[in-house]
Amino acid sequence: MDSQGWGGGLALRPRDYLGIGEPLADVVAAAGPYGGEALHRLALGTAATMARLHLTGIAGLRLGPHNVLIGPLGEASFAPGPRSSELPPADVREWADVIVFAATGRAADGDPGLDALPPLLREMIGRCRRPDPAARPTAMQLVRVLLGHSPSARHASVRELLREAEGWSGPDEWARTETRSRATGRHGRGPALI
Repeated sequence: MDSQGWGGGLALRPRDYLGIGEPLADVVAAAGPYGGEALHRLALGTAATMARLHLTGIAGLRLGPHNVLIGPLGEASFAPGPRSSELPPADVREWADVIVFAATGRAADGDPGLDALPPLLREMIGRCRRPDPAARPTAMQLVRVLLGHSPSARHASVRELLREAEGWSGPDEWARTETRSRATGRHGRGPALI
């Protein structure tokens, strides 16, 4: 794996590229923007899927609110479809715009109004939206930070980090979160983790 975290040969899982569920745009239109724990899980889950795709040499994902899909337990995946010729930094920028949309219900054009976001997530979105693609973090760096690790720390392997991310954002955890949310009437938008 090179310094951009690109083409490391990690095996894909079917759910990485055969997404099922409702488009994020429809979910936000029906239930309102994400916040708190639900926003953190969405950011982490989509960053981990993007990282896994990048590590297998797949980029140009054309991420947006209409092709990020939310499954029946709240888990996120990407719709299959045509890819562009863009490299990973373009996907990272699009990921940031998707998370802005999820948090605000608005496109991330101009000043997207990020004041309500948790500080760390706001900072990472700012880095991902830098004009210079080379200055943006990689998808794996996003995963590290969203898990609470230093972006430069090397104490965990890529596979270990992705497994940890899946533990926090996978369907089993989404189900537990949804059960807690129904019990408290909070619709998956619990206290911020970041």
